[in-house]
Amino acid sequence: MDHGTCLVEAAAGAAVTSDDWSSLRTLFHAALELPPEARVAWLEHATGGDGARVAQVLALLRASDTLDGFLDAPAAVALDDLSGEPGASAVDLRPGARVGSYEVVREIGRGGMGVVYLARDLRLGRDVALKALPPEVSTDPEHRERLRREARAAATITHPSVATVYALEEANGYLFIASEYVEGRSLREVLGASRFSPEQAVAIAIEVAAALGAAHAAGVVHRDLKPENVLVTANGTVKVVDFGIAYVDGIEGTRLTQHGALLGTPAYMAPEQLAGGAVDARADVYAIGLLLGEMVAGRHPLADGGPPAMSATLAGIVTRCLQPEPGARFTSAGALASALRSLREGEEEALPEARWWWGFHQGATSVTYALFLIPAWLARRLIDGPLGTVLFVLALVAAVAAITMRLHLWFVSRAGSTTISDERRHSAPRLRVADAVFAAGLLGSGLSIEGTNSPLATLLIAGAAAAAVAFLVIEPSTTRAAFPEERTTPGT
Repeated sequence: MDHGTCLVEAAAGAAVTSDDWSSLRTLFHAALELPPEARVAWLEHATGGDGARVAQVLALLRASDTLDGFLDAPAAVALDDLSGEPGASAVDLRPGARVGSYEVVREIGRGGMGVVYLARDLRLGRDVALKALPPEVSTDPEHRERLRREARAAATITHPSVATVYALEEANGYLFIASEYVEGRSLREVLGASRFSPEQAVAIAIEVAAALGAAHAAGVVHRDLKPENVLVTANGTVKVVDFGIAYVDGIEGTRLTQHGALLGTPAYMAPEQLAGGAVDARADVYAIGLLLGEMVAGRHPLADGGPPAMSATLAGIVTRCLQPEPGARFTSAGALASALRSLREGEEEALPEARWWWGFHQGATSVTYALFLIPAWLARRLIDGPLGTVLFVLALVAAVAAITMRLHLWFVSRAGSTTISDERRHSAPRLRVADAVFAAGLLGSGLSIEGTNSPLATLLIAGAAAAAVAFLVIEPSTTRAAFPEERTTPGT
């Protein structure tokens, strides 16, 4: 029995409920992180000896093992998908070699079923990416048809976030795609090097969804969207690449399989695609939801660790994308892009007012702290011994530190600096300490003179309580509203 048939029987042979699918995919992603020799024992332990569930997960894992290589190199340079094994044979195109009207500059990547070169179009004087089949499969009719289908799929789409296909040509015995050369890093590389704020993640997801919305409008379903197939250029623009296993409406043979194996990347497949069934645009919507969740969380959203922290509205969009039933998702990537734009516009409209209230809180707190130093100074004279001076100095130092940090943050925000969130995150621990020490100084002074029946005691105790409310309740709420990207950063 081939892996594709095995997977269909395991994952779709019986009705799979939402709860079943949720459990199944959790086990799959957890087992995928283990060494192959440890998976069976772990699954038997994790499922309590449920043989049927173990068989289902093992079927998914076997299907996953068949997917390394097929047309991994996209038409426009996704380096993560172009990591061939050492010693693999290559198309013999050296720098300076001529292929038709193209002059090879250098090889820029390879995968099991594709080699990509940077080349110069001598007719039009522009750089292009040439994608060719390696020699061991260059004459195979099925592989040649796959390359033709990739060119047709990408060529039917007109969108700035999809790499443009210039030509499908045959020269010197090679069949190759000439396409737009995109200089950038894959989203996988970017995810490994930095953390996205929710705003950045939404911006990228909008471009990806818009690109696939254009593809869906042209009758093309990508079927293999993953971080490796999204390129981010130096100026932050996005390109969706590698339509090698896309389904193109109206083109015969688009459901070809590789020796019966399921095509795609299981970690980013919708349930119906994992089950080997027919897919439509909603399978790509599922994959976009996974990408969005991964960008916000810094990890695959279905991996262990709980759901990623994000605003309720954004979480609702991601949850809708990841519904097991296709009918419960957005109907197309275009509809998803519209929802994300509405979310971004709504947050952008709310942000200025939230930032104003945050700035007002910083100013009001600074003035209040300065004013409360007056009763703290007067109370010093009513306390016997050096304790009064110690408490006043404590409150004074804490107040100066808190006021200085708050005014610095306020001026940085007024200057329009893009580093305000980082500045606030770095200052937050020290600011909390200063606030707490100031409140403790006021409280200590008030309690020390409570027996004197002085109204200063009541004033200082009330001031300490107000300071505690300000930094424990008001400060976090105004910060969350003004800096939504900090919601995903623990401890701020």
